[in-house]
Amino acid sequence: MKRFIKIKSSKTPSYELRFILAPLIILAFFLLFSFERFILFYLNKDLFADIALRQIFGAFLNGLRFDAASIAILVLPPIFMMILPLKKLRWLKFWTTFLTFEFILFGALLTADLIYFGYVKRHMGEELLNMNNDMSFIMGYIFGPGLPASILLIASLSAAIWLKNKFLNASFREPRFKGLKEIFLYIIFIVLIVLGAYGGYKKHPLNIPDAYNATESNNIANLSLNGIFTSYNIIRKSQYVAENETDINAAIETAVNYLIEKDENAPKPYQYPLMRRKNFKSPIAPNVVIIVLESWVPQYIDGASGSNYGVTPVFDDLIKRGAYFDNFYAFELRSLPGISAILTSAPALPHMPKLGYGLEKSGLTSLADILKSKGYRTIFAQTSQCKSFNLCRTALELGFDEAYGMEDMPKQFNYVKQEGYGYDYDMYALLNKKLEGQEEPFFVFGFTGITHIPYLGNLEGFNKYPNTTEENKYLNSLYYADYSIGRFLDEAKKQGWFNGTVFIFVADHTFNRKGNIKEKYNIPMLVYGPWYIEPKRVKETGSQLDILPTVLDILRLNDNYAAAGKSLFAQEPSAALFADGYTIGIITDDGAMRHTRAKTLEVEKFNDNFDAASAQKLLLSLDKTFYTLLQENRWQEPERDKQ
Repeated sequence: MKRFIKIKSSKTPSYELRFILAPLIILAFFLLFSFERFILFYLNKDLFADIALRQIFGAFLNGLRFDAASIAILVLPPIFMMILPLKKLRWLKFWTTFLTFEFILFGALLTADLIYFGYVKRHMGEELLNMNNDMSFIMGYIFGPGLPASILLIASLSAAIWLKNKFLNASFREPRFKGLKEIFLYIIFIVLIVLGAYGGYKKHPLNIPDAYNATESNNIANLSLNGIFTSYNIIRKSQYVAENETDINAAIETAVNYLIEKDENAPKPYQYPLMRRKNFKSPIAPNVVIIVLESWVPQYIDGASGSNYGVTPVFDDLIKRGAYFDNFYAFELRSLPGISAILTSAPALPHMPKLGYGLEKSGLTSLADILKSKGYRTIFAQTSQCKSFNLCRTALELGFDEAYGMEDMPKQFNYVKQEGYGYDYDMYALLNKKLEGQEEPFFVFGFTGITHIPYLGNLEGFNKYPNTTEENKYLNSLYYADYSIGRFLDEAKKQGWFNGTVFIFVADHTFNRKGNIKEKYNIPMLVYGPWYIEPKRVKETGSQLDILPTVLDILRLNDNYAAAGKSLFAQEPSAALFADGYTIGIITDDGAMRHTRAKTLEVEKFNDNFDAASAQKLLLSLDKTFYTLLQENRWQEPERDKQ
C-alpha cells in the first residue's frame, strides 16, 4: 500500500506540467468569461425578453471572439513566459502566481461590471479613466461597505497562491528543452496571440464596433462584449466607435437650419457656424438657481406620473406652479456628460474627452461666464468631495467665482453614517448661508447626491418604506431629497431673494435604466419662478442641451453663444440628442432611434408619424457637426480673435 502511494505521488516532469497547465489556464479564463456572460443574461433577462433564441445563442458564440481577444492580449503573453524551459522553480512560481492574481482580478472586475451593467445597461469603460479623482471615495468604499468583499478577495487570492505553490513544490522537475518541436510550438503560440487579438484574419484588431456590426440590437451587442475587453480598449484609447461618413458641409447646413431660431442672427456663419445671438430689446436680471437632481426619475414623482409613492410632496406642488416638461431627456446615462450639457450645451460624444478631462479646452460657451460678465455672483456646489471628477476645478475654469464640495458643508443631521456622495440638506444649508444678505444677482449651480447608490443610511423620520429592497431605499432617499428642497425654498423666502429667482430643477440621468429608449433617458425638468414663468405642462421634446439657450431666453440676453440645443420656449420643432458609451441616438416627438454612426441599431415609434429617414439624417448631421467643430476648436470664436 505504501509503495502504491509513493508511486502515485511521484513528481510530474516539468515540461509536461507547464504544457498541461497552459491549456487548463486558458480554459479556466474562457469559463470565467462565459460564466459572467450567463449571469449577465440571467440578471438582465428582461432586456432580452423580445429577442429570438437564435440571436441570443449567436451573441454567446460571438462573445467567444471578444473573450478570446481579451485572453490573447492579456493572458497568453504571461502563459508564453511560463512555458519557457527555464530550470528554476521560482520562474514557474512567479508566472503562475501572476496568472492566479490575474484570474482573481478578472473575476473581481467582471463582478463589478455585472453590478455596473445592472444600473447603466452597458459595460465598464470610460469610467475607469476618470476614477483617479475619486480614489478617496473608492478607498472609503473598499474599507467601508465593501470591506467584506475586499477581505474575501484577498483571502481567495492568498489561498489560491498557497495551494498552487504547494502543488508546484510537490510536482516540479527541471524542464528539458524539446528542440525544434518546442520552437514550432512557440511559433504557433505567437500566431494564436495575434489571431486572437485580431479576432481572425482582419486588417485591424478586434474592437468594440465589431460587436455592433455583427447584430441589429444594442442589447445583443452588449451581451457579446465583456467588461475586460471594453475597459482595455478604452484605456488604450483605441477607436471604439465607428466613423460618421456624413459630408461635413451638408451636415453643418442641416445642423444650422435646425438649431438657429427665427429670431437669432449668426455673426460668423462659416468659421463658427453654431454661434448666434438673440434680438431682445432689454434684458432682465433675476437670480438663476439650477439644481441637478441625482438619479431622479419621473415615474417616482407623483405630480409627474400620477403615481402614488408619496415621497415627493414638495416637488409635486412645484410642478403645479411651474413649467414642467413631460418629454425631457438626459444626454447620457452618467452625471458628467449631463452636467456638461447643462452648463455648456456641448455634447460629450463617444470617443471625445469629457468635461474636466479636456472638453473644457474646446472653446465652449459657459453659462457661468456669460452671467458673470453681467454682474452675477456665480456659485458652484456639489454634495460629493470637491475633487470628485475634477468638478470644482472645472467649475472655476468655466467662470464660477466659488466652488464648494462635501468638505465645505457642516453636517446638519445626526447621520448614522457618512454617505459617499454626501447629503443634499447640507448643500442647501451651505448655499443659504452663502446667500445671506445677497443683493447683486447670482447664479447658483448645485449638484445633489443622496439619491445615488448606495442611497440613504437609516435617518430618523425618512424611512417611509422598509429598508428591505433597493427600490425602497431609493424611495426613502428621494423622500429626504424632496424634504431638503422644501427647506431650501423656505429659507430662500425668509431671506427675501425667493421672488426674484428662476429655479431650474433637472435630473442628471435616470435610475436603474430598464425598458426602451424613452424610459432610459426620460428625466424630470421643471422651470419655476412665480414672477417669470407661467405654470404649464409642456409636451414638446427637449434635452439637457437646451438648458443654456433657455436661460439666455428667459433673461433676454443678446450675448453671442454656441450651443447644441435651442430654447425650450422657442415653439419650434425640437429633438433630443443622446449618447450611450459606444452609440448615439435621437428622440423626437414621434419616435426614437439608436445608431452606431455606421448603421441603425434600434427604432422606436411613438406614433405612425415617425420618419426614420429624416431622424437619421438629423442625428448624423448633428453628430458630425458637433464632433468636427469641437475637434477643430470651431465651437465658439475665441476671445483673441475678437480683438
